[in-house]
Amino acid sequence: MEPKIEFYELGNEALAIGDLEKAKYYYEKSIDSDPSYFEGWQALAMTYYKLGQYDEAVNANKKAIELRPHDPMVWTSLSLAYIRQGNKIEAEKASLRARILSWQKKS
Repeated sequence: MEPKIEFYELGNEALAIGDLEKAKYYYEKSIDSDPSYFEGWQALAMTYYKLGQYDEAVNANKKAIELRPHDPMVWTSLSLAYIRQGNKIEAEKASLRARILSWQKKS
């Protein structure tokens, strides 16, 4: 198994038992081993969000968006992190982008 996937799965295991710091560590290792690993960025963004590290969550979401710009879930996650930062304008933009992408998928 590839290291990025092994680290990602270890992160998932840590997340499942509520060890957010350990999950963050493994997700970071996952993207360190492959910076183009979308799932690692997405999971890391969610973990940062749960830890209250909203600046880091925004940055990780932006990296995930670079890798998959048409994924509505990442745009939704970005919107939530912006809300926690108090950045209402960017939150609304990201939320709108998520809705548009969702509508396009349904068409």
